[in-house]
Amino acid sequence: MMTFTRLAVVLVLFISASGCTQKQVVAGQAVHPAPQVAIHIRNLKFVPQDIQVTPGTVIRWTNLDPMDHDVTSGVSINGRKARGLKKTRFPDQKFSSGLFGKNRTFSVTLSKPGEYPYYCSVHPFMTGKIIVK
Repeated sequence: MMTFTRLAVVLVLFISASGCTQKQVVAGQAVHPAPQVAIHIRNLKFVPQDIQVTPGTVIRWTNLDPMDHDVTSGVSINGRKARGLKKTRFPDQKFSSGLFGKNRTFSVTLSKPGEYPYYCSVHPFMTGKIIVK
């Protein structure tokens, strides 16, 4: 019985400690976690499609669709704009998630100000843009 009580106390302390997300202390200084922005992939769309963030913000995509998607930085040209082009996707190799399925996530942190267009290479009509200011 005593062992079970000790195990329960250790478990409660572990869960309490792992749930602390307000701030961490490194070398005596408080370190605040980076801001985060969520983008959902739902009904073959990035929601929200375009976002503006500050440098160092963590951008996290969560796939809520039943099929796999990816998040590839660069420009996707489709529809009428693509007619006559040999290549309709133009990755810029700043970030790429690879395919990920339902309820899976992909995160990226962008530190340099600028515009970062992105798309799903499987569904090139799915596009979005991140503006870092």
